[in-house]
Amino acid sequence: MMRAQKDVTNMTERELHCYKRRLRRQRKFRRKIATALLTLCLVTVCAVSYHAVRISANEGEAMTFKYYTRITVQSGENLWNIADRYIDYEQYKDKNEYIAEVVHINHLDEDASVRVGQHITVPYYSDEFVK
Repeated sequence: MMRAQKDVTNMTERELHCYKRRLRRQRKFRRKIATALLTLCLVTVCAVSYHAVRISANEGEAMTFKYYTRITVQSGENLWNIADRYIDYEQYKDKNEYIAEVVHINHLDEDASVRVGQHITVPYYSDEFVK
């Protein structure tokens, strides 16, 4: 975009100095705007690329959701049996970790024993999303 330049031949020394200073400020301002826009574009491209890589990396994995269910302890059951039914080894490294979570959720004593007829909440994982 071309702008009409002022006739600098008829300017006084002071007017010429002010005019050149204004031109320098305008150029400096334009450079700052251009740098800011370029930076914004670069950050946007990086963010979109990162998101695309994350999505493509997760495409092969099934999405799982964590749920909780309330069960009643039956005769002959203990936390080890319950863990066998509900544990997902992709989410827990072993039964001890799962049982520790059940104990924590239900505020059980340190001995982690349950009684027949007791209601406890246990976590489980599913690949189905339930509203």
